[in-house]
Amino acid sequence: MNTANVLTLSRIILLPIFMVFFFSNSSNGLIIAGIIFVVSALTDLLDGYIARKYNQVSQLGRLLDPLADKLTMISVFISLAIKDLIPLEIILIILIRETIILFGSFLVYFNKADIISPSKFGKTATFLLYITAAAYILNLSFGKYIIFIAIPLTVISGVHYCIEAFVFFLKEQDI
Repeated sequence: MNTANVLTLSRIILLPIFMVFFFSNSSNGLIIAGIIFVVSALTDLLDGYIARKYNQVSQLGRLLDPLADKLTMISVFISLAIKDLIPLEIILIILIRETIILFGSFLVYFNKADIISPSKFGKTATFLLYITAAAYILNLSFGKYIIFIAIPLTVISGVHYCIEAFVFFLKEQDI
């Protein structure tokens, strides 16, 4: 267990705490949930940076990081939909992309293959989805505009990931 993996695990641990505050009737519940979500997003940035900079890339991290990413995105956006803060269609797009990428990550991991690196589309889409979610949680109006950029990038990154995974597995099979 290294620093990068601890940060990744903290994202998973923060999820139920986020949910408690997000769905609480407390007057400050959404603000606290928003702060927890922002902290979670920052750990996502830090864990990858620390893992690469300090040579802490590990098999456990290769499994936990995409799991933490997808659990966070899926949980937060479903929570937003439950409270009718975001349209259901958006949740479906995000859910499909996150599920495909999570499934692909597990296939790569369990086949002990090289990791498929996230594309610039994927990183940008994830960053914009984090900003969008935070804006919706904290009731900031600019989230309604960012989502119009985030969703097309989410679709593009999902398609790009599928193409990369297909090409990757063809190479693994020597086809």
